[in-house]
Amino acid sequence: MRRIGCAVVLIVLMAVSGLGAEPARLMIVDQTSGLVESMQVEVLARVLLASQAFTIKAAMGSPDDVHTDEPFDFVIIVPHGEPRVWICMPGLPGTLDEETRNALAVLNASIIQVFAGERQPLGPADDLYPFFWSAAFLRRGIL
Repeated sequence: MRRIGCAVVLIVLMAVSGLGAEPARLMIVDQTSGLVESMQVEVLARVLLASQAFTIKAAMGSPDDVHTDEPFDFVIIVPHGEPRVWICMPGLPGTLDEETRNALAVLNASIIQVFAGERQPLGPADDLYPFFWSAAFLRRGIL
């Protein structure tokens, strides 16, 4: 069953990378503290880079530590000990352009696969925490 999941993620990744679109800019805020969690975040970053659908920057600790000269398309927050990954974006998924929605689909599938279902991706339409962080990042020019 795991091989089928890997195959699905690879097919999605190849489909998106084959579109020739500009890679989405992603900031990963890693709040994990355990070895296994940290390794999963590392694997997630490598999978996303291999898809060629993303360019990635990372920060440790608080989302307040995020600074940038150019806005990101997504900021994900990987909290310690939580069964979720918060995805911050510059709008609700239905308001995003097609390229950004495709990148979001790859991001969601990769999170589910890498964390083996132990963490679920939640965006501004799903949870207030990423909604408020998205608003704060938009105000600060990060998104």
